Amino acid sequence: MPFDIEAGVDLFALMLLGAALLGIVAWRINLPYAVVLVLAGLAVEQFHVVDLPQLEPRVLLFVFLPPLLFDAAFRLDDVQLRRLAQPVLWLAVPGTLATAAIVGIILHSVLQLDLAEALLFGSIVSATDPVAVVGVFRNIDAPRRLAVLVEGESLINDGVAITLYTATIGLATGGSAELTGALGLFVREVVGGVAVGAVMGVVFSRVTATIDDHMIEMTLSTALAYGSYLAAQWIGTSGALACVAAGLIHGSYGREVGMSERTRRLLDDLWEYFGFVVNALVFLLVGFSSNLAALVASAGPVLVSIVSVVFARVVVVMIPPELLRLTRRINVVTSKGERAVLIWGGLRGALTITLALALPSDIAHRQLLIAMAFGVVLFTLLIQGVTLSQVIKRTGLAQSK
Repeated sequence: MPFDIEAGVDLFALMLLGAALLGIVAWRINLPYAVVLVLAGLAVEQFHVVDLPQLEPRVLLFVFLPPLLFDAAFRLDDVQLRRLAQPVLWLAVPGTLATAAIVGIILHSVLQLDLAEALLFGSIVSATDPVAVVGVFRNIDAPRRLAVLVEGESLINDGVAITLYTATIGLATGGSAELTGALGLFVREVVGGVAVGAVMGVVFSRVTATIDDHMIEMTLSTALAYGSYLAAQWIGTSGALACVAAGLIHGSYGREVGMSERTRRLLDDLWEYFGFVVNALVFLLVGFSSNLAALVASAGPVLVSIVSVVFARVVVVMIPPELLRLTRRINVVTSKGERAVLIWGGLRGALTITLALALPSDIAHRQLLIAMAFGVVLFTLLIQGVTLSQVIKRTGLAQSK
């Protein structure tokens, strides 16, 4: 059935209005914005108020991913990120790979899923989402270090997870039968994607330096976000990592060499808005697309997937500090309180849902994987997201305003 453009525009306008009104509600009742969006979406779906048009998986990835990734990369505090580079990279790269592997192995062993499909699901849920977490941090004035750890990890593990997702799809669909081939593809996509994004980030930053017109500079920045993603995809490398690399360079190097103070402020506002809108739409889609009857029918696999994701998070956050205690070369976290917050704050959100909905139709257990992904997201948002503030307070990390 072809996409109804008029119905799509009407729905988009209604979703924007709903997101704004729900933002007011979230602020009034002091709940994470993402949680309120998901609950509202669930209510709308249960009463069948809105019929969503069917979007192609590639449309979902192309429309939503570049602004999600570029927003976080462009506005990240690069000075703080450099100071915390070791723990961020440790959690985001080995941690993401370990999460995907642990979840995949558990699902393969317990649910008897094909190993390739189990690893594919592991890649879908391996990336954390900072939106609800950072909102909680702001409300209770948590240390800035924690916010940078969470945002930095999420920024990089988004790119790693998407690249891993692309590599494992070949295994799950039978397009690539050898694990070594998938690993080679993963390495090529990582190196190539970062290279493409870095080059384009530098070039666009230098072009921006030749002009002093904020409207043109904002347009160039938007073109860089989508252009880096498309260019990397076109040559067969990771569009996600290209977008992240381009955003990091444009948001740090680009600021220094070619932006007035006014342009910096306007670009920050522009990408904050783009990120807000896309996150709002995706979290509403979480609720709209969540079939509670399907979740109940798949309660066993959903529960196993939730437990496996939480267990993997515990392993990733807790084990490395113990193994590296003697060398003290990598300081992943400095206290038990920070570890507790990082474990319970490992929420899944917009990216997990986008990747799940974008699964190819020829994946054998596609609907089951989608239900499991939605179950993980709903649990982390509605249980962990709502109780995270209490965890932070109990650890003594909340600061008085």
